[in-house]
Amino acid sequence: MKARACSLGLLALAALAGCKDEPVRSTDVSTLDMLFSLDATDEGNGATVRVRISSPVGDLRLSDGDTLRLGMGGEPLALREVEEDARPVYLAEVESLSGDLTLDLSRRADRSIVGRVIPVPPPIGLKAEPLMGDSPLKLTWNAAPEGNHVLGLVAFGTCIKPLSRTLPNDVGQYEISQAELTPLDPAKPGPCPLQVTLVRTATFQEPIAPPATQIGLYAWFMVSRTVDVSWTP
Repeated sequence: MKARACSLGLLALAALAGCKDEPVRSTDVSTLDMLFSLDATDEGNGATVRVRISSPVGDLRLSDGDTLRLGMGGEPLALREVEEDARPVYLAEVESLSGDLTLDLSRRADRSIVGRVIPVPPPIGLKAEPLMGDSPLKLTWNAAPEGNHVLGLVAFGTCIKPLSRTLPNDVGQYEISQAELTPLDPAKPGPCPLQVTLVRTATFQEPIAPPATQIGLYAWFMVSRTVDVSWTP
């Protein structure tokens, strides 16, 4: 009897270990207890916006008429629900991040969120002048000196050591001297294709709606562009 009881106990533990928490219905949680996590990336070949909704009792799935809407530049974005890591995610795919986002959550049984604006970093129009002689690599882009973001630069090629740095100012131009493009093997000079990427990243966090004072809305953005350059070390 004791052995049978132990076996049943082990089976019960195994069953519990195999269970996964299901997302909670959004209608079971107050609006002010919701946490919205938004991330968006735009690398020049299409942009993706993701929204996850959670709460102190777990991840949330919109239910019973609760409706999430996103807009950009005054136009609505088509949202679809997908599963990522066993969590519901609300996904929009667009050509580019071309304006600030607006978030709305319509609810019948609790307060709604209307026209919440989430600032997005401005687009990047990155260009590189052809390398000639000993001239530096000259880069130009759409300046955004007042933007609340971080600007990063990466240069990569098969014949150079990767170069990476954070730029102190987003003034729309920067030069990389050829001395900074360190060859991997100086004994084997030759044409080398380089890729130079400029990245704007930004974060945003605020309470989701009054009278909440705790952070309820988090957003992370990455906007980048890459140009190809031919260089002979």
